[in-house]
Amino acid sequence: MGAVAALPRETAQAARATTAVELVRSREAFDALETEWRALEERSEGAIFFQSFDWCRNFLDHAAREGGCDMFIAVARERGKAVAILPMALQSLNGLKILTGLSEPFQQYTEMLADPQCDPKAAFLAMLPLIRSSRADCLHLGQVRRDGNLHRGITGTVPPSGEEDGAPYVPIGEYKDFAAFQQTVNAKTRKNMRNARNRLERDAPVTHDAVRCGEVLADAIDRSYHGREAWLERQGLTSRAFRKTDFGAFLDRFKQPENTGIDTIAFVLRHGLTPMADQWGFVHKRRYYAFMARWEEGYEEASPGKMQLGAILELCHGEGIDVADFLMPAARYKFTWARECVPVQDHVLALTIRGWIHNTLWLQWARPLAKKTLEAMPARLRGGILKVVMR
Repeated sequence: MGAVAALPRETAQAARATTAVELVRSREAFDALETEWRALEERSEGAIFFQSFDWCRNFLDHAAREGGCDMFIAVARERGKAVAILPMALQSLNGLKILTGLSEPFQQYTEMLADPQCDPKAAFLAMLPLIRSSRADCLHLGQVRRDGNLHRGITGTVPPSGEEDGAPYVPIGEYKDFAAFQQTVNAKTRKNMRNARNRLERDAPVTHDAVRCGEVLADAIDRSYHGREAWLERQGLTSRAFRKTDFGAFLDRFKQPENTGIDTIAFVLRHGLTPMADQWGFVHKRRYYAFMARWEEGYEEASPGKMQLGAILELCHGEGIDVADFLMPAARYKFTWARECVPVQDHVLALTIRGWIHNTLWLQWARPLAKKTLEAMPARLRGGILKVVMR
């Protein structure tokens, strides 16, 4: 049926011969892995926050209150040592059983923790028999970065599916100071930002704060969530995360980061007492993940989102952060400051005929066509259609 790329038998056999794989399906087994997981996390490179032990633990705690999670976590070992972890879960969608990232649709990337000495392809091939035995209709790995361990592991085995997007980022730690980085930004852009700020400061001061706890953090999380929700509605767009009724409850956890073990930070750009723009996210292994943002419609002419990104980058440099990751989508305003962008794409492996139909007819053909058609419509018409479809 064309669902699976053919693998040389000797390649798969060699991977299984040198790598043992165990499957974690219970919370007790997950908790028992903590020490090994954290050690592997520390050794792993790249954008791995959404596969960190603390992120996964927080998601599982949340899921336990919302009906549970059918976890399917593959752990590859060499000589008894954990060298790769791929956190997944089985989910149901319109009668299909899909094996996907553990915290989908709340995670932003699907990635695999991997020891630098581990061959990601050998680790994934060793995991493949367990994946095939999952009784899922398809393996759907969402938002896989082209520069990551998982992409190296699945290339040639799990093909890309659907549209390609990108994740802009700034390697801010490479610059000796923020002034040196500013010189890489278009001079006209810098002038426009200064002029916009000067116009605003004729009426009230413009300030920018970074907070990691308390009421200001909680308010920024709330404003970002409701602002993003309102923006999606105005644009006639939808989001898998926002369609989940428990998304807001999951985000509420990060209002008290001392209970999560996760370094959560919020940035608030104010004009006088008015919050013009908010952005919040996470810092993990000297990398900032810009999780959610919003800005006031009334200030759109001043481009507060662009203005705030510059202030965030300055704060990141001052804190010794190496990379500011703006995540998906590759929105135009992010490129005011970012020059680098990693391609990101879903990868799907059909495991049954139903999975092949879902991937071929929906993910690769009908969905991109429907998206392109909807994007060409006026926002109000698009929103009306989506409300009917999503009922």
